[in-house]
Amino acid sequence: MARLSFRQVEAFRAVMIAGTTTGAAEILCISQPAVSRLLSDFEESVKVTLFERHKKRLLPTPEAMILFEEVEKSFVGIEKLARTAEELRDFHRGTLRIVCMPALAQDFMPQVVHDFMADHKGVAVTLQVRSSQQVADWISTQHFDIGISAIKVSDPAIEVQSLASSQLLCALPPNHRLASKAVIIPQDLEGEMFVSLGTEQSVRYKVDEVFEQAGVKRQLLFDTQVSHVACAYVLAGSGVSLVDPATAINYSKRGLVVKPFKPKIEFNYNIIYPATRSKSLLAIDFSELLCKRLKALSQESNGLFVYGEG
Repeated sequence: MARLSFRQVEAFRAVMIAGTTTGAAEILCISQPAVSRLLSDFEESVKVTLFERHKKRLLPTPEAMILFEEVEKSFVGIEKLARTAEELRDFHRGTLRIVCMPALAQDFMPQVVHDFMADHKGVAVTLQVRSSQQVADWISTQHFDIGISAIKVSDPAIEVQSLASSQLLCALPPNHRLASKAVIIPQDLEGEMFVSLGTEQSVRYKVDEVFEQAGVKRQLLFDTQVSHVACAYVLAGSGVSLVDPATAINYSKRGLVVKPFKPKIEFNYNIIYPATRSKSLLAIDFSELLCKRLKALSQESNGLFVYGEG
């Protein structure tokens, strides 16, 4: 079997395209004698006459044409590989799988994903919505690249980074008796119809503990596992609630009255990754955009979203 070098094959291909060693030298950015030497070595290696010399031109033999077809197949594959690498480097190729807790999924995350995809043409994105615990489960099993969760998990299969540390806000219906009050405290909500987040939400127990310590009784007749349903229910005039700031601010644009609540009940936005594999460039780029947008949301919230990095 002939022992060929890539440089010899490259010189043969350049001569086939240019028709002369001088033209091939220009393509390869080397000297004409270097091309002639590589071509001679190539012919010696394959032990087949590849060209007939006619004045200054090289006329390929039928054997050369057959060999050129095979060479082109290889170079097409190499060029495709190079293009793919360039697309990956420039974020125009690849997939990003995101699983997000409901608190950010209704309005905020779709807008961030839309803007990300607009800047990364050709990238395919999956966005699934699950509870914070399910987010952690899917990340630990490497089904997704990025997870957005409200809980900090202790799992060696998961890497946790804090996106933002804020606090719950009080959601009131339009024209509520407390609408003009600057800050809501537990005693203000004595006897109110209270929309609770479901028992599968860890923040539910923090909220209940605050009211129990204050000795405040609420009407607990309705609960839901997602904060945007709680906001929609309150906006319809049916009670009050404590919800995460991103959801509350989104609904304030629709008429929901949103107020700070004391004592502070912390609510964290965390980004989590599979710990047993490295993060893709797309995942890193998306995470940076996500942090940037949360900071912008905080700056535009008139002090409602008190953003702090954990």
